[in-house]
Amino acid sequence: MTHTEEDIDRILAAVENPTRRRILQALAREPCYPLRLSKELGVSQQAVMKNLAVMEGCGIVASRREPGSRGPGRIVYRPGLEFSITIDMCSGMFRARMAPIKDRFESKEGPSGLKAALETVAEIDGRIEALDAARSELVRERSRIVSAFMGGASTLDGDGRAVLYEMLDRPGRCAEEISHGLMANERAVKELMAKITDIFKGRTEDDE
Repeated sequence: MTHTEEDIDRILAAVENPTRRRILQALAREPCYPLRLSKELGVSQQAVMKNLAVMEGCGIVASRREPGSRGPGRIVYRPGLEFSITIDMCSGMFRARMAPIKDRFESKEGPSGLKAALETVAEIDGRIEALDAARSELVRERSRIVSAFMGGASTLDGDGRAVLYEMLDRPGRCAEEISHGLMANERAVKELMAKITDIFKGRTEDDE
């Protein structure tokens, strides 16, 4: 499933509130009902319900009614989405990505003993940290390349620099796509792309 910028904006807007993040932390541990969340978090039940409604509205949490052993049933909340969001902010790059996490029930059965479970979780955390470190190195290298070319574009005006950045930020995009993103005239963008290509033709990295 591909998530749009609107999806990311909606999720980020929902979780910017600290109380909502605490609620999500509790629900990630196990499904819970509002009164219990209120007691655990030290927040009024009214505030808990209000924040749950916001998050359910954008799909982050989901609810279902469970029958009670005595008296009426109660509504229990759980995570409605499983995803990972990454935001890269550095010279020459700003990008937010949202990727779904595969259904946990598709994964293979984990270790049965507590000791084995602790060791496995620690090993997985280590692998995630190593992937994060490798990713950071790639982001830095990308930033260096983009910044080097932007720094070597002193002969371009503002429109030209904007087009150059779009070419570097999303390699392979055509003039129509770039013009749409910049809300600019497609013919003018084509001319700028040709000019940029001519400026950098034959230049080596040492020339930047």
